[in-house]
Amino acid sequence: MSLFSFAIYVCYEKLELAISIPLSVLGSVSVALGLLLAFRVNTAYERYDNGRCLIQTVTATIRNLSRQIWINVPEKTKQDHIQKMRCIKLLLAFFVATKHHLRHEYGTNYKDLQELLPKDWAPVSVTHGAKASATKESTHPVSKLGIRKKAHSMVHGIRTLPLVVSLHDTVKPLDNSGSLEPDVRNDVHNMRRSLIKEFFPDSDIADSTAPAIQQHAVQLALHEEKQHRHQPSSSTASETRPLLQSTSSAATYASDTSSLTPPAEYGDRAPFTSDEDLPDQGDGDMSLPLEILYRIALYINAAKSADKIESSFVSVITNSLDTLGNTLTTFERIVHTPIPKAYNIHLKQGVMLYIFFLPFSLVESLGLLVIPIVALVSFTLFGILAIGNEIENPFGYDYNDLPLNRYCDELKREVEYIIYHVPSHSHSILLDGQ
Repeated sequence: MSLFSFAIYVCYEKLELAISIPLSVLGSVSVALGLLLAFRVNTAYERYDNGRCLIQTVTATIRNLSRQIWINVPEKTKQDHIQKMRCIKLLLAFFVATKHHLRHEYGTNYKDLQELLPKDWAPVSVTHGAKASATKESTHPVSKLGIRKKAHSMVHGIRTLPLVVSLHDTVKPLDNSGSLEPDVRNDVHNMRRSLIKEFFPDSDIADSTAPAIQQHAVQLALHEEKQHRHQPSSSTASETRPLLQSTSSAATYASDTSSLTPPAEYGDRAPFTSDEDLPDQGDGDMSLPLEILYRIALYINAAKSADKIESSFVSVITNSLDTLGNTLTTFERIVHTPIPKAYNIHLKQGVMLYIFFLPFSLVESLGLLVIPIVALVSFTLFGILAIGNEIENPFGYDYNDLPLNRYCDELKREVEYIIYHVPSHSHSILLDGQ
């Protein structure tokens, strides 16, 4: 902008061109632009502050729950001690899992999380219950999607699968610092697994993860693109190619109910089943933090059934677990609701136009000083925009984000002190400290 301002100064002073505009023209625009910028920064900081307040709520709730469970749940056997210890560790695991969940780091393959979860932990979000083995074997997009024996039918079928994939990026990176993107119905992440089963009845592709399916579709698209390069074609290759232009099933699968499968056999998870059960489409999923809360609630209910704790204590624990669930939902609201794209685009366009016309308005009154003044105004306005984008999502790894790792470590040290230094029961703690 300094070079542009210098060019305006030369045209006005040296070439004597009448390019000056009245300062009052930008006056009214300055007020509106200032309000927009103030709203942008205040909204971003409000999200940042709400994130910190929610972390404080989670920390306080876990502190209280750890103290209450450690003191009020009795230990009569070694098994009781192991179960209570696991419950305390699950409280910490909830905080750590929430941290990874907010950063879109799914699964349990993290050192800080694995040391808090039981060794036999099998999260629903990874295994999908009884389909755990099928999912684990379906991690490779080509050789492990159940297509070794049916490769020809697989390739033929995936050409008719209503997918929209990128030819170059297998998985679109999740960027919550930008604007909100609309849902795409034909995106593989939005597809029902029951529909995939219809296309591939003899394959376990329906039990695969969405990235694995997408990677295979991308490889197929790349193969077709190479073939089209050697063949004359009237259509030009685009970066994003729909593998299915239009089919009756793809157009109506969002509202079609004929492909709903009957209720699955739940085994020991549900003692009764009926026709009124929610149809199992194979899409059942749950975030890891929410699943941890369910496990803790089951432990508390089991302790109540065994007459280890009283009903009043169960109510206290339930209220605390509800608080953790509410904070998790609010966390997700902050992460998954960025500033709308229209607002960001209009604000950036307004700032650019304001900076562009500012030298024309100041060159007559300031002369050569228009260069540093415009540079200063540009630095200020663009800095405000950058601040809003930087602190809008405070749960990442940037320097201006909240130090989630430090919060988790501090809470872990506090709970460890309770476990190893505070007795779970005492008769004379105020007299002899024991």
